[in-house]
Amino acid sequence: MTLSRRTFMASAAAGGLVPLMPGLNVAFGAAPANTGANQVLVFLFLRFGMDGLSLIAPAEDGQYRDKRPTIGLTTSGFGAAPYLDTHQGVPFFINPAARQLKGMYDAKSLAVVHAAGVPTDLRSHFEVQTMVGQGVAATEKVEPTGWLARHLKAKPADRGDFAAVSDGVGLTNSLEGLGGTLSFNNLASLGGAVSGRFADAIAAMHSGTSPLDLSVQHAVRVAAAVREKARTIAGSQPSGNYTYGPLSSVLRPLAQAIKMDVGVELATADFLGWDHHEYLINAFPAQAGELGDALFAFNDDLGAHASRVTVVMMTEFGRRVRENANNGTDHGAGAVMLVQGAGVNGGKMYGDWPGLRDNQLDQGDLAVTTDYRRVLSEILVKRQGQSAIEQVFPTVPYKPLGVVS
Repeated sequence: MTLSRRTFMASAAAGGLVPLMPGLNVAFGAAPANTGANQVLVFLFLRFGMDGLSLIAPAEDGQYRDKRPTIGLTTSGFGAAPYLDTHQGVPFFINPAARQLKGMYDAKSLAVVHAAGVPTDLRSHFEVQTMVGQGVAATEKVEPTGWLARHLKAKPADRGDFAAVSDGVGLTNSLEGLGGTLSFNNLASLGGAVSGRFADAIAAMHSGTSPLDLSVQHAVRVAAAVREKARTIAGSQPSGNYTYGPLSSVLRPLAQAIKMDVGVELATADFLGWDHHEYLINAFPAQAGELGDALFAFNDDLGAHASRVTVVMMTEFGRRVRENANNGTDHGAGAVMLVQGAGVNGGKMYGDWPGLRDNQLDQGDLAVTTDYRRVLSEILVKRQGQSAIEQVFPTVPYKPLGVVS
């Protein structure tokens, strides 16, 4: 992009979040980047209601077959879903399009938490997505900051300029409280737009200690750091066998940022397109395939860095158990959370399975038996060294499931 002085000044005044490249922003911290072997958490939000019962299902359960005669996974014949695992005496099967997810599960690098989600009766995408970003449930007060922002602020160590990165053009609400936005198209334009005499002039104009001056100084320092780091990976090609799909387009630059060793600790990314009210069996396999293929390519691309990257995936809510008249599913409750990568006690399913009989459902939906924050808390404590988890999720007692070590 062409960066005018007016655009730069107005954006810098807002503080904190700088897009490094298409779909990847950086949230400023308070100190220079602490590079090295820091652990990285990637929060992948499967927005608009991913149907966990189309991804991982008790496909031989009579209740499942009765309620999903058209769209349910089958375990025999053409397109049969492969067996995944037996949990609490119930055999589960995985969507055949998600072959890479099954491979990761079999390799014990992927864990599944079924019937997980947000404790709420609401079925509105945007209301429940907001709850997830704030780290709350329906009966709790609205938090002024996001849960990832609270996590960063509660950590005793100073966070670096690149502590948190986020895809999208705006600040994900899980990072609200860390500043505004300043836009660049990619690493090259970030390093080039604020460089040389232009950078020197900007720095000279803002050498003071006001919030505006500090924001501008941060921007100049970040641009210089990216410019220097970009030289070390110039000309290198991603090693992952990425698809041309939407999730790959986000994970590819994220892998690049992690490999640059500029101190990334947290990353958020969105994968949209899960609102399948109609013809689910036509649309869901492509989504599930992209999820698995892009995640596999991301890990391949990370190489040795994968040993310090943990990915947690969730959606705002699952879908109703019973298919609708359009061979789709409407908004539900309980869903699936996936945890993959470093420190994951994979090849296992976690959480209590509530069952699919009518008297076991929550208003016709899979019941939420595991609060999503139990999973997030455990990862923050065990993988991110959070010692004040009550400041991040004050209403949820810390009760780890054993998903990570």
